Amino acid sequence: MFRLEAASEAYTFTFDIITNGSAQQSPGNATQFDAGTDLEGNLDAETLIAIDYPTPSSPSPPPYLTWLNYVLAQPDLPQTISTSYGDDEQTVPYAYATLACQQFAQLGARGITLLFASGDSGVGPTGACLSNDGKNTTMFLPSFPASCPYVTTVGATKNFAPEVAAFDPANNFASGEGFSNYFPRPAYQDPYVPDFIASLGSQFQGLYNASGRGYPDIAAQGFRFLTVWDGGVVVLDGTSASTPTAVALVSLVDDALLAAGRAPLGWLNPWLYGVGKGGFTDVVEGSAVGCGGEGFPAEGGWDAVTGWGTPVSWFSVVGGGF
Repeated sequence: MFRLEAASEAYTFTFDIITNGSAQQSPGNATQFDAGTDLEGNLDAETLIAIDYPTPSSPSPPPYLTWLNYVLAQPDLPQTISTSYGDDEQTVPYAYATLACQQFAQLGARGITLLFASGDSGVGPTGACLSNDGKNTTMFLPSFPASCPYVTTVGATKNFAPEVAAFDPANNFASGEGFSNYFPRPAYQDPYVPDFIASLGSQFQGLYNASGRGYPDIAAQGFRFLTVWDGGVVVLDGTSASTPTAVALVSLVDDALLAAGRAPLGWLNPWLYGVGKGGFTDVVEGSAVGCGGEGFPAEGGWDAVTGWGTPVSWFSVVGGGF
């Protein structure tokens, strides 16, 4: 049921506390247990360690600029960083989001792979899909940092044969998806994203920015993850599961590349939208929801629900011969 040979790693990884942040490993009392205190971080750590063992792990928390300033000042960084948190893009000041996105780019320039969760509310939380500019315009709500073009954004899938975009109405979970209102579509998306937008026709017209950076870039399984919590097992869904899953796979590829004397993958997106897109299972079924209605559908090629799909053959795509 669990990966027993990785058990010792669960007690030996290190973490950094930034500006008096919390790193509680289990609930301290009944109230915290009922509230699921730090359950989110626990899911991420367990998923990463189970898949990428024996590659060393070192969890770190946001918020963005505080975290970025700290990390950028470090001389020695992990090759991959997983983040399962995000905010509605419009709630983050534009100047702040732009600066943070530029600093994410700096990490990419240092060869660090950044993966962020696309969110768990589809195109936006039901009852909240209104602009905050005083006009209360009905609109889809993109997520940040998922919308930053210098990070790789991960959606979620469920099931097998066929694998479909993750949606679980019982838990109010739909894989996050959308187009940025802050960041224009990057050049690496230009050959592919317009085809998806054209396939939509007039559907959702006026609800999203068709010229914005589209996300997610990729997806991974994010449904029914068993997580040990306070001595028991709970079942969780979300891009908080799919993102560390994808990060663990990137870490394994990096580990093999470094062992072969080659450079790690680093910033993934130009590679993903080039030769890298051949290393995925295309997810063409399902759709996410949100804002009290339908969301973008999964279809062949890149789509705004599962990106290029789920990783299947990255070792062969990066050249093999490890």
